[in-house]
Amino acid sequence: MSPPAAQATTDRPGLTALPPRTVEFRGARGGQAALTWGQQGIWRSTQWLDDGDPYFNLPWTLPVTGAAGVDAVLRAVGRLVERHETLRTAFVRDGEGTGGDTVQRVSREGRLTVGVYEAAAKPMSAAKALAAELAATGFDYAAELPIRCAVVCQGGRPRALALALSHLALDGWSLNMVAAEWPRLVAGEDLPAPDWQPLDQAAFERSDPPPGGQALRHWRTGLASAPRSMFDLPAREPEEPRFVRHGMDSPAAAVAAEALAARHGVTTSAVLTVASAALLGAVTGHRTAALQLIVSNRHHPRSGGMAGPAAQDGLCVIDLGDGTFADALGPGHRRTMATYRNGHYDPALVLDAWHAEAWDRGADIDLDAFFNDVRQAGRWQGLPPVDPGDAAALAALRGRTRTFFVGAYSKVKAKIFFATGPAVSTCEFYVLVDTAFLPGDVARRMLTGLEELLVRAVSEEVPLDRVAKVAGLDPVRRPAGWTAIGQDWVNLPETEALLRRVSGTGPAAVAVEDGDDGGPRLTGYLVARPGLDTPGAVHTAVMRAAAGRTDVLAPHHYVLCPEPPAGPAGWPACPRLVEGGGREPSPSTSRLER
Repeated sequence: MSPPAAQATTDRPGLTALPPRTVEFRGARGGQAALTWGQQGIWRSTQWLDDGDPYFNLPWTLPVTGAAGVDAVLRAVGRLVERHETLRTAFVRDGEGTGGDTVQRVSREGRLTVGVYEAAAKPMSAAKALAAELAATGFDYAAELPIRCAVVCQGGRPRALALALSHLALDGWSLNMVAAEWPRLVAGEDLPAPDWQPLDQAAFERSDPPPGGQALRHWRTGLASAPRSMFDLPAREPEEPRFVRHGMDSPAAAVAAEALAARHGVTTSAVLTVASAALLGAVTGHRTAALQLIVSNRHHPRSGGMAGPAAQDGLCVIDLGDGTFADALGPGHRRTMATYRNGHYDPALVLDAWHAEAWDRGADIDLDAFFNDVRQAGRWQGLPPVDPGDAAALAALRGRTRTFFVGAYSKVKAKIFFATGPAVSTCEFYVLVDTAFLPGDVARRMLTGLEELLVRAVSEEVPLDRVAKVAGLDPVRRPAGWTAIGQDWVNLPETEALLRRVSGTGPAAVAVEDGDDGGPRLTGYLVARPGLDTPGAVHTAVMRAAAGRTDVLAPHHYVLCPEPPAGPAGWPACPRLVEGGGREPSPSTSRLER
């Protein structure tokens, strides 16, 4: 693989392009293997985007200190690529053009073109701008190395390395590894080879017996208790661009979170996760919130030393029923810890569990609500020395809070995404929303609401049913016709209209009745016809017609009649040909049982 020259695409004042250099590398091995489970997650997300979309590119800068010359820096770049197989990996179809699976293919040797620039002043600032420019174009995953870089000099001496990296090659943990190795490589130190690489991880994940059994059980339990969507609410006209992200820098929120964590014996990560869940539940009208946490999967020494993506999504279901925000912290902490312990699993089996739950629940499972704590070790350092019990001091600290607009995007695989930033002396926090479901301004208001909730909870009990008011948020209003069935909100008129379409525009009805467990259930009534004469056939057709919708729910029970009643109220008294739930085991359920 030979990537294009890492040269800036536009003239930049104060930055002069010098002739690019070529770095040749030869690693200890090459090879090909299936994608690791961590790579699979990133790969699926990249395929959801348009070709060339740079969303998963990582701009990065590394300082060059001391008296190292350009040649020493280029040797360090070569050693970095040689020691980490992920930096010389392409992602290609196994049997290009034959529909084969995507695999990772590690090149043992090759060339990397490195740009060289002379900065008139502020070389680190110039390198950051150059890194952003290098990262502005998506990678060709099959043909290009997942790294672009350029050396920024001042007075002929290297001062920084500007990098653009593919998230398929490195995650946040890996970036910290590279940052720690970089000055030692520049100094010419001969570092020991990594013990574990993505090729080794792929082999481990396909061992017999495979890992991940406990994590799969965690997912199945969580899916059964989670709402089928946190966004089972009326859709709205999306803004343009559709996805909006805002950020906040709040030392006060960090001090308050630390105080709450110490008081209740939990982590600050749990405090932020439960707060995010409470805000989301308050807006969407849910007393149970489901968030997918980004799990680093670095607790094992082998994966802890591997450069490459290892993170996977873990399901965290948090109860927001009766009680106060403080009451939710202990159970929420235990749920988050269980999620982080059970984040390494076979994505194909979890997808089967997902589909099996959707089949039984009667709707696609939409879990596009995420939380990602990217802080090193999940904690802050060097927070302002403010006594959280001093209301005046904490109020004064809030004067330093800053909110800001981050960006807007046309495509993101999330309806809401909460995330911390890497800052160590303040609560750097971000919220992204899908404006097809929530107004874009909700992202900013959730940030200020998060700060208000945390600060208020330090000095008083905040009932969970008052979180929206405390945080200054407006709960979504569902019009007449919407009703709660268990954890799920359902638009009954739309569900009945869907059943009528499935039945061939013939008469049909959906009613809320008492289920066998004493709770409410949906019963669908319709006239049998050829091809639609069993509950199983009806359920299959309804699930197919409801795919992708968050406002409808397949009936839990189907009643097929020989002819319609005289009026809508007469369906329960009609003669019945056959009735039942129609939930014969799906192929996904059968695979899980095996």
